Amino acid sequence: MAQNRTVMLYFPDAAHASSLRIVQDPTSQIRGFYFTKSQLVEVETLEYANNHAVYFLFSDMEEPSVYIGQSINGITRIKSHLREKEFWQFGILFVTDNNSFDKLSIDFLEYYFIQEFAKTQYNLENHDMRAVEPNLNVFNRSTLMAFAHHIEFLLEALGISLQPMVTTPREESHCFEAPFPYQARICLQDGKFVLKQGSIIRKPIPSSKSWSDNGRFHDRYLRHFQNFVDSEQATEVSDNAAQLLHDIEFTSPSTPADLCTGRSNNGWKFWIGLETKRKADK
Repeated sequence: MAQNRTVMLYFPDAAHASSLRIVQDPTSQIRGFYFTKSQLVEVETLEYANNHAVYFLFSDMEEPSVYIGQSINGITRIKSHLREKEFWQFGILFVTDNNSFDKLSIDFLEYYFIQEFAKTQYNLENHDMRAVEPNLNVFNRSTLMAFAHHIEFLLEALGISLQPMVTTPREESHCFEAPFPYQARICLQDGKFVLKQGSIIRKPIPSSKSWSDNGRFHDRYLRHFQNFVDSEQATEVSDNAAQLLHDIEFTSPSTPADLCTGRSNNGWKFWIGLETKRKADK
């Protein structure tokens, strides 16, 4: 049986209820601040918002992406991202009311969530992927894993899912093939783009390491490819290709196109017939 849980929502400004809110489980000291970029200055005035924190900056544009960071002075650190990172539209900051997060806590939480989001549909905007776990003793680990699982619950309550990108079979409305020589197919299901089981995905082309994005495309899609293989969602069929063992759901057609070619694509134009359908539906 699913476990029932309760959260409290507080809206500091009723006129901006959709862009600024606080979420907290009444049994926990962990507090989450959800805010759009335009409300960032307002968050700085809220109680506890400048405590030690782990935070998430999200983009919900064509390719959903996230930057995961930590701060010893809460929301103040995020203000620098207004200048340094333009991709995000909204953020979520987690602190504790009693400031029980210390440097080890936020080091671990940053590491943990980078690894967890790497398994999802979100593209990670982090340059440092924190491959090495912070050194924890058994007591630290138990406490910090409890923190991590509680933050996962609060993220879910705010509409951010960390579930892997596997989707369950549903009725398909329209399906579109990849052009030769690629072997892949997507289908539209409930407004999402589902890359079908049996499709071939590829590692990014070697030349993408030297693209003007400083290799971000290469690193991002190599992580995606390896995560599919490591999580047994795909099985390798050659040194640079793997076949999907499950359907995988995306929010745009470009990400599956990039995965299937190892190149950057306009997904609407890549999938045969998809652009024609979009124009016809307007």
